[in-house]
Amino acid sequence: MMVCVFAGGLAAPALAAGTKPSDRFANTEPLETITRSRNDAAEAEAQVPGAAGVLLEALRWRGRTARQLGLPTQLWCADFMNFVLHKAGAKGTQSRAARSFLDFGKRLDGPRVGAIAIMYRKGANNGHVGVVRGTDGQGNPIVVSGNHGLTVRESVYPKAKVMAYVMPPDYVLEEMAAAARAAVAAK
Repeated sequence: MMVCVFAGGLAAPALAAGTKPSDRFANTEPLETITRSRNDAAEAEAQVPGAAGVLLEALRWRGRTARQLGLPTQLWCADFMNFVLHKAGAKGTQSRAARSFLDFGKRLDGPRVGAIAIMYRKGANNGHVGVVRGTDGQGNPIVVSGNHGLTVRESVYPKAKVMAYVMPPDYVLEEMAAAARAAVAAK
């Protein structure tokens, strides 16, 4: 009989010092807002700061082919990057060359989420371009890009192949924010 009473005392809920049982769940507000409709989701997307909007737009097209996106089917990574910037409400380089992004925006000293990564590929004018999603444990960038295995994919690239990381220019980020706000206002 004593064992049951003792075990029952151990199973009682733990309360912080000085709190009443009724105060325990008083604050049940979520830490982040929960989108309840498509309009709420569009409004939340309009609040995404800077280049993270470029990343979100790129992620939206994962698994798609050039044909599905209406892009040329040969060497289309730069076409995809320009497509993403256009869909986000801004202008890209308007060039089909990956290396055209070397002069697009501010150069960074390392990978940043939403930055554009320009990578070396064999050949004098060859390259590959995509949007940085993060890094792996060794500092290699995780990049979302077109023309990776014929589709838009996310993949880890060796950091030694990166020629540069660039952040889209401020005017591009401002165009994207204005386009997102206009889309929300139109709904």
